[in-house]
Amino acid sequence: MVLMAGLKQATVQELAELSGRTAQSLYPHLEALVAAQFLVVQEPQETGKRSRTYVLGPAAALPPVNPQTGIGNSERIELAALMLHDSCARLRRYGTIAEGIPPKTGAEREHVTLSELTWLDEDRRARVNALSMEILQIIREGRAQRTGRRTNVIVFHFPDVTLREARKQRGAKR
Repeated sequence: MVLMAGLKQATVQELAELSGRTAQSLYPHLEALVAAQFLVVQEPQETGKRSRTYVLGPAAALPPVNPQTGIGNSERIELAALMLHDSCARLRRYGTIAEGIPPKTGAEREHVTLSELTWLDEDRRARVNALSMEILQIIREGRAQRTGRRTNVIVFHFPDVTLREARKQRGAKR
């Protein structure tokens, strides 16, 4: 499901290639997701492709976060955690083929790894959000054109909450 959220639509062959599984092994899972309305099948005549295309179904839509109460945030955060879990598997798979290949440097690099803990005031947070939207636009253009090398891009920023703060908040909500 996380993979489909990024792709918007895919054939079973595309999903097999991206997941590292065989198309045949995916069919039972796809059928279950279709039955539960997490995915919808578009037949070839609808899409102009030679095979069925799977798109996100109504059950895959997360309810919006209530802007007054924040209810719904936990579901979005859980989806983000699933996305990170999926990305970890992809990163490990990439690591197995990248081993022993001298890395490129500068703007030609194939991968960049950053994880920084910092403090952001509202102006800096707004700048990070604006840059994230710029990155999203580049990603959408690449997905539409489907040229170059398929690339996994992960951008997350969120408040770093200590375990003590989390426990305190949980106690306050009870």
